[in-house]
Amino acid sequence: MIVGTIKTGVDNLIELLKNREKITISDAAKELKINFKVLQKWVDFLVEEKIIGIEYKFTVPYIYLNRTKHEEEKIISKRSLKLIKNNFKERAKRKNIPEEQINVLWNKKLERELENQKEYFFRYARLRKISNVNEIWNDFYNKIKTLEKISN
Repeated sequence: MIVGTIKTGVDNLIELLKNREKITISDAAKELKINFKVLQKWVDFLVEEKIIGIEYKFTVPYIYLNRTKHEEEKIISKRSLKLIKNNFKERAKRKNIPEEQINVLWNKKLERELENQKEYFFRYARLRKISNVNEIWNDFYNKIKTLEKISN
């Protein structure tokens, strides 16, 4: 006997939002091959239940997955770092920047971002009276550097 999981259209919507920061409702409907009005009803319910959020940019509704506190703490993952890096490289290529220069620029950007995060991290840790801040920061920094090596 084969035992599996049945996925609903709403499950597919949630999966789509897990892999995107934001998406318009019309783009989500196209990607999921669902009628716009049906998707809008799902969105209305999920927003009411605070499972997803909605925001408008120039009257265009964008939906996003509301993250739990635990998920927010895992901001940078192998997948997201690779995505950010690929987007960076694509933009640089469109500007005709040589490949070897792109890698140098990427490393500088990553270091700058980590420095910015470090300032925020230490400020927030002081507010929460965390004692081993340096140790926690070094662990985080090393994990990011490891993810960077893996994503090459």
